[in-house]
Formats: sequence, C-alpha cells, structure tokens
Amino acid sequence: MKTSIIYAVVGVFCLFLGLPPQAKSSCTNPNSILNASYGWEIEQGLIAAGNTPGPKVGDFFPVVTTGHFTFDGTGNLSGAHDTDFGGIFFHIVDSGTYSVNSDCTTGTLAIPADGLTLSIVILGGGQEIIFTSATARRVFSGTLRLMALPTCSASTLSGNSYAFATRGLVVASVAAGFPRIGGFVPFSNTGQISFNTDGSVSGVDNVNLGGVFNPGQPIAGTYSVNSDCTGTTTMTIAGVDRSWNFVILQGADQIIFITTKSGFLWSGTLTKE
Repeated sequence: MKTSIIYAVVGVFCLFLGLPPQAKSSCTNPNSILNASYGWEIEQGLIAAGNTPGPKVGDFFPVVTTGHFTFDGTGNLSGAHDTDFGGIFFHIVDSGTYSVNSDCTTGTLAIPADGLTLSIVILGGGQEIIFTSATARRVFSGTLRLMALPTCSASTLSGNSYAFATRGLVVASVAAGFPRIGGFVPFSNTGQISFNTDGSVSGVDNVNLGGVFNPGQPIAGTYSVNSDCTGTTTMTIAGVDRSWNFVILQGADQIIFITTKSGFLWSGTLTKE
C-alpha cells in the first residue's frame, strides 16, 4: 500500500515537471483595454521653477490638478483638467494619445500641447490606472478612476452627504502672519458637505491653517451637475469664496474636486457617508 502511494506521488511530480511554463498574458489589441472615461487628480505635485518669478517651495512650484480623460479604445484620448500652478488657476482642454504595452498592464499617455507624458500602470483590466510623470522637471503621481458615466444630472448627487480630509497650501500673501513653507502657508482640514435636494450645499469645515485650528467653519452655496458627470459648486466657507470644480466617480461614491480660487492650492476626494 505504501509503495503504491509513493509511486503515485512520484508520477504526479514527474507530470508537473513535464508541463511547459505558463505563458504570460498578452493582449491581441492592448489599446482596447482602455475604452472609458476616468477622473484623475494630483493632490501634491512639483514643477521645477527655474528663473520664473512667483512663490515657490524651494526650487519648485507646487501644483494640484483635477480632471477627466476619455479613452477611445484605439489610442486616442480627450478631456479637460483644472490646475492650480503656484497659486494661479488654469482650465485646460486636453487632446492626446496613449499606448498600452503587450503585457496589458503598462503603457504611456501623452498630451503634446501641454508637453505632458505619463507612465501608467493599469489595474483590474482598466478599473483603475496609476501614473507618474515621465516629463522632465515635473514631479508628481496620481490615480485615474472610472467616472459615473454614461450620464449624470443633479439627481446623481441630490440628497447625498460626503466627508473629506485634505491638505493644501495658501499663497503667503493671502495668509499673512502665519508660518511658511517657502512662499506658502500649509493647511489641513476635515469636514462634511451635503448636496441638498433644492440645489444647495451645506456643511462644515474644520481647518488647521499654519498650525492654528479653526473648527466649525460653515459651508454654504449651490451646486450644478453636467451631463458628462462633471460639475461645480458656487460656495463659501466662513463667508470666503471656496468654490469647486468636480468630477463624479463611478457610482457617485466618491467625488474629486479642486478649488477655483487662485491663491489656494486645494484638491481632494469626497467620500460618500
């Protein structure tokens, strides 16, 4: 009996030795993996300043970005993004190309008009994409996440409440008297915002600005949602303009945002409560 068992084990072992190594997965059409719309963000990036004047962190300008890309499955992409570059807000329309390698998981993305090249890694067959800058003088990384397409409206957010915990920078001339990092005052905050059924927003923001904590800052204003699942808030925090542009992600479980107010580098993620 023992001899039979030994022979059986040896036979199975030899069978596995004879099997060829499993081939690494490959794609017959790699670019087709990306055929959807994604929201993306850079919460804390740096761009080498050179001799350009303006507030800096060391030899770099800080940058935050929120935007969206649509991949067409054939190597082309389109979209738009909002960027605050050293305290100055820009809206940029994007058009470019992408290339997925035969391993189905890595590739590149290029926006020629912006001089931008990203190195990407695709997760879950396209459920999420992580990236880093492959462009000289630009230091950042981030994530692309599926959007809440095909269409959205105010009802997509109506009645929902979201929490956030973020950090950012304020140009020092706007927040005089606080400790600085280069030409900026750092802040962190946590809070809650509700998108009410009447089109208004309300909530509270608890802010630590330059080491001084200011709890219970009221949020008040209105919101609108576009059919492409982007939107805006026109709102104040403690009576000061802190309006956002935002992108609604899949299932409306998260929203990525950026403030449209120059002088404030602030972007982040809202998570549904």
